[in-house]
Amino acid sequence: MKAFLKWTLLGVLTIVGIFLLSNIGTLFLNEAPDKLRAIASPSIDWNAALSKLPDVTVVDPKSGILSVPYGRTQAYASQLVRIQGIYRVNAVPIEPTISWQHYTFTLKDELSGYLRGDLGMIRNTSINKDIPVKQELKAMLVRTSAYFVPGLLLAVVLGVGMSFASSLWRRLGETMDGVHSLLIALPDFFLIVLIQLAAIYISKFTDKRLILIVQIGKEVPFLIPFLTIALVPGVLLYGTMRLAFQRELAQDYVITAMAKGLSRREVLLNHVLRNVLEDLLTALPKATTLALASMGVAEAICNIMGLGGYIVNPTFQNVSAMPVTCAILAAIAIAFHGLYALLRRTFVISTKEAA
Repeated sequence: MKAFLKWTLLGVLTIVGIFLLSNIGTLFLNEAPDKLRAIASPSIDWNAALSKLPDVTVVDPKSGILSVPYGRTQAYASQLVRIQGIYRVNAVPIEPTISWQHYTFTLKDELSGYLRGDLGMIRNTSINKDIPVKQELKAMLVRTSAYFVPGLLLAVVLGVGMSFASSLWRRLGETMDGVHSLLIALPDFFLIVLIQLAAIYISKFTDKRLILIVQIGKEVPFLIPFLTIALVPGVLLYGTMRLAFQRELAQDYVITAMAKGLSRREVLLNHVLRNVLEDLLTALPKATTLALASMGVAEAICNIMGLGGYIVNPTFQNVSAMPVTCAILAAIAIAFHGLYALLRRTFVISTKEAA
């Protein structure tokens, strides 16, 4: 119970920290949070024009400087531009400054919105319109999970399977170790670009679009993000499990078992594999974090409107929904970490020396 409370508190603090950090951009101001500049007709009657907006006052009629409620410049800009005689509404630039007032105002405003069920807005580039993230959230989760979960499972299968095969056949192990050294030296972004270029190259030799490169309407690429999520954490898991197998193969119990006539395959299956389970469960949390990061980069490159792509790709971003999507990704990571902790507690035998 004590451990459960500790990890629950840690998860809550993580999500709160992400919420605070995801709004850090609002701490820095280069535009007035309570002023707007309206470009209007010289003959405009400001009193009549602003009669339906009592919260807006004219600061300088000649230059069109208007005062609006603090932190509501975007909302009032969209209303002012609809008034006849006002052609355009711009923000008023100020000298860059750090404003804790604006930061705390944004946090309070977002929290009050969450209490009302408003999770912010997200930009849908297919229809070029901002829509409530609450409306799009389910589709984003389904879209991301469709290749994240299978990709992560494939990474585990590849990492464990290839390390097992490399330990069983030495020549294959030497080859795989060389490939692993090459892949581990390459940046993740470079690997993702190579996968996308390969998909484009293969598509040139087909009459039909067998491999989708970017999201087109409701058609979402699967192969590129799937392979990306599987490859990057798979490389990590292979290196970890390869070392674990080599460590166990050097143990006395393995030498004794092989001396009694057991084959290398039987020793690996019946003895070594279960002894490296702890190494796998120890590496899985980091592999999952890498898979989430790779997912974000792959979604951004493929222009996929998913949880990760939304955060990374600037064409999707709308700052009002950023904390929600960041918190959801954090919650997914925490859930997987909890699952691994449960599996470790269930299947890994803990040994302690007697006093």
